[in-house]
Amino acid sequence: MPRLIGKQFGLLLAGIGLAAGCARHLPPAERVVVTNVNALRTEFGRGAAEATGAAAAVAEPTGWATLKGSFTLNGSPPDRPPLTVDKDQSVCAPGGKAVLTETLIVDSASRGIKDVVIFMALPNRRKFPVGDAKWEHPDYAASREGTLEFDQKACVFLTHMFGMRSQQKAKILNSDPVGHNTNIAGGGRAGTINATIPAGAFAMYEPGGESAEPFAVSCNIHSWMSARMIVRDNPYFTVSKSDGSFTIPKIPAGVPLEFRVWQEKAGFLTKGNVNGKDETWPNKTIKFTFQPDETKAFDVVFDVAAFAK
Repeated sequence: MPRLIGKQFGLLLAGIGLAAGCARHLPPAERVVVTNVNALRTEFGRGAAEATGAAAAVAEPTGWATLKGSFTLNGSPPDRPPLTVDKDQSVCAPGGKAVLTETLIVDSASRGIKDVVIFMALPNRRKFPVGDAKWEHPDYAASREGTLEFDQKACVFLTHMFGMRSQQKAKILNSDPVGHNTNIAGGGRAGTINATIPAGAFAMYEPGGESAEPFAVSCNIHSWMSARMIVRDNPYFTVSKSDGSFTIPKIPAGVPLEFRVWQEKAGFLTKGNVNGKDETWPNKTIKFTFQPDETKAFDVVFDVAAFAK
């Protein structure tokens, strides 16, 4: 009996040996020094934080500049067709006087284009720091609290292309002896209003936020009435005068800025002859970096084909 047990024990040892021979040999466990790991983690974390901080840093303005120029037309402007005035003719078209469309108005002498809006935005869709003295000149402080007037008379909006800041209010006047229903469509973060305004009365509009582009204003009672409105957080926008000229003063200098140009009939304009040289503006964006105390000329001639819509 002991001899049998010894033989079985020998076979068992042989089996264990064979199993061990088939096993994969693993390298010895590495010796980990915890203090070294912690030091590496700290160092790499510091590097990542520094890189993130550098990427997040935004250049600050170094002064103020002015953008001054004009928008003119190359070619014969299309005719301005009369609008269909089919209600309250004695007020809206006294004496049968034709009321002409205002979608494109070109001065016959200067060839200047009226009601072109040019406005600024920060790159990468950054939010403008309203009230920051480095970005917003103190002269604009009053505009954050101001109230503008938006009037209608003879069934026409007296300001066809109306611009305001998102912090401002607009007093919507009705200077007619008949009622109007002023419908401000809003857009982006700019709110809407649809106000019935009796003769000689007014309503207040507070946009509360900015729009990325101009939006429609209409009258539900007099369907031919039409205007456009843009609302911006920053004060760096303007609308061209009847001769096509414009000026935007006290723009932040020393930092990259973006501008867009919009006209009702053309929409966003993407090319023009600037100061005698043809330019194309990718993504509807014109990039500027102004020098302190610089007055940059921006005289643009647009071909009539851009307004063929």
